[in-house]
Amino acid sequence: MNAGQFVQWQDLFVVLDDGTIPLTRYPAIEAAMREQARTNPGGIACLVILPADTRPPPDDTKQAVKSLLGRMMRQLSCLAYVVEGTGFRGVAVRATLVGMKIFSSRPYPIYVETSLQDALVKVVPHLVNGHMSSIELLKKTINDARLMWQVPAPERARDNEMTLK
Repeated sequence: MNAGQFVQWQDLFVVLDDGTIPLTRYPAIEAAMREQARTNPGGIACLVILPADTRPPPDDTKQAVKSLLGRMMRQLSCLAYVVEGTGFRGVAVRATLVGMKIFSSRPYPIYVETSLQDALVKVVPHLVNGHMSSIELLKKTINDARLMWQVPAPERARDNEMTLK
């Protein structure tokens, strides 16, 4: 698994975060989000996948994420989390995220789901071309990208394909 890898497609930004993304990776993530938002004036939908083995990040990383979300506030159309963990750990992560959702004032909706399918159902309506987006195609593409991250990615994607970073 490669925490900090992301997929960009039109106005959807998907990032994999297992709690081990180094602080040095966040500037590249933010730069990619800003560039994507620049080409999508309606904002971008951000989907964060937290795998089952996700660990709580260190405090400095939590602060970096909080700051990034604050700086990107006006460019986000929604923020969704997929918490793949189960048991006590999964419940604790979901509770923390739901607390953030309840107690933080954000101009965009925040969703916390337990499956990619459920998250995409919430996110797709926020996409500019959401009515034309296939949830199954997006789910397959994201899952394929996760598999590809385990091997070197192709050097250049065609203009109409998602890009892996």
